[in-house]
Amino acid sequence: MAFLEINDMSLEFGGVKACQNVNMKLEPGILYGLIGPNGAGKSTIFNVLTGIYPPTRGDVKLGGESLVGHKPYEIAQRGVGRTFQNIRLFKELTVLQNVMVAFYSSSHSTIADMVFESKNFHNEESEVKTKALELLKVMGIEDLAEVPAGGLPYGKQRKLEIARALGLNPKILLLDEPAAGLNPTETKELTDLIRKIQKDRNITVLLIEHDMGLVMKICEKIFVLVQGQLVCEGTADIIQNDKRVIEAYLGVD
Repeated sequence: MAFLEINDMSLEFGGVKACQNVNMKLEPGILYGLIGPNGAGKSTIFNVLTGIYPPTRGDVKLGGESLVGHKPYEIAQRGVGRTFQNIRLFKELTVLQNVMVAFYSSSHSTIADMVFESKNFHNEESEVKTKALELLKVMGIEDLAEVPAGGLPYGKQRKLEIARALGLNPKILLLDEPAAGLNPTETKELTDLIRKIQKDRNITVLLIEHDMGLVMKICEKIFVLVQGQLVCEGTADIIQNDKRVIEAYLGVD
């Protein structure tokens, strides 16, 4: 049994077929890429995986259990973390607070603990702060812990969003165009960071990215989506030489 399975998944909005009969199997601890032209349905798949959209048909399973019908926060608690194509941070909160928020999804403190600031609440708060700071250190932004998130440069906001997703202690991490808007130096730094996180934590990573250099460099297996349909999957060598992929990106003579 694969770690994450998408079985004959289709999603339609009225008469628009966003995804059609998509089948994907992801194994534990592998770094996957999901590529395709604009409008191919890549972010739509992420939205189905995280419960934002229920599929019209088909199923999505994590560890053999269906995720369909569960709310986004329930799916996050089951171990699915994600970032977004358009960065979604709590901009008024500090960098540290943004990461601490993720840890509260597994909090054991009751409302009474929080209201009366019990010993249990203070102990857990201290533990969460320590763990959040450790993640900021991994991302290289621990010195910005008390800075409002909205005041960070764009590249560091990208890092912060990944740190927040890691705060969920995910089994699988979904990265939606993590290198979008970054310069070459920032892209290389992020590439190395993603690979390090995946290896050190032994988690499954699925990333959507238009930077083919990044994808071909770090992804062990790649899925290609065209007009909502999966047309090819395999290693970088297979993908680069597949006629359907070449046609999708370069057109047909």
